[in-house]
Amino acid sequence: MSIQLEFVGHACFRLCEDGKPVIVTDPFGHKICQMEDDGFRLDAETIIASSLTDPAHDNVDLVRGQPQVINALEVATGKESATINGEPLVTIAAREVANHHMHDPMDNALYAFKAGGLWFAHLGDLGYGLGAEDLKPWAGKCDVMLAITGEELTLKLDELDTMIEVLKPTWIVPMHYGLPPLAGADGGGMTCVDAFLNRHPRSSVYLVRHHTVTFPLPRPESGGATIVVLEPSAYKPTAGVVGFTTR
Repeated sequence: MSIQLEFVGHACFRLCEDGKPVIVTDPFGHKICQMEDDGFRLDAETIIASSLTDPAHDNVDLVRGQPQVINALEVATGKESATINGEPLVTIAAREVANHHMHDPMDNALYAFKAGGLWFAHLGDLGYGLGAEDLKPWAGKCDVMLAITGEELTLKLDELDTMIEVLKPTWIVPMHYGLPPLAGADGGGMTCVDAFLNRHPRSSVYLVRHHTVTFPLPRPESGGATIVVLEPSAYKPTAGVVGFTTR
């Protein structure tokens, strides 16, 4: 069964599967990302947030109506339980970096859910790399990695590479990277997506040139992960500031 994955922006995605509730992940706030609220809203039945204490990840008002809201941190700490499409939401408690410019170190959670026979693993707002022992709950549950690649106030790219080696995703979708106007004119100091792509010159790269892609995608004969680069649907990237590689 096919899955439509839309990159809304920052760490926010919308996932649509025929006959199943539409899922939105980590909806961002307009003010925190220095964007005007022009009335842009999403339709969905379920929101999953890495925490409900970070305005760059917990803007539930981005979704119309009264969707179910799942706080992945509450699931990770045993205060709640949650299922997606009849499968448990698989969470890993984590923390942001200590020098966060907006608040003190704050807990959040990584989360993985199953849709259309594939596991989608979202790195939340992770501030450091995790090793094999920490990632055990996700063993065999990372077909599509929604990966933080911006480095600023989050894990570094070498730490991400180690996690990729452990989890061995089939597809990697970069998110949470420098792409103005989100997070300001300079992308909030975040690394652009090219920095991640340039670290993986032998990987297959699919430049979608659109905000939505259909999974599953073809698997490369050479093995390894395919990197899937999407353009955001919530805003138009500032021209001439951050570009996508052409390789």
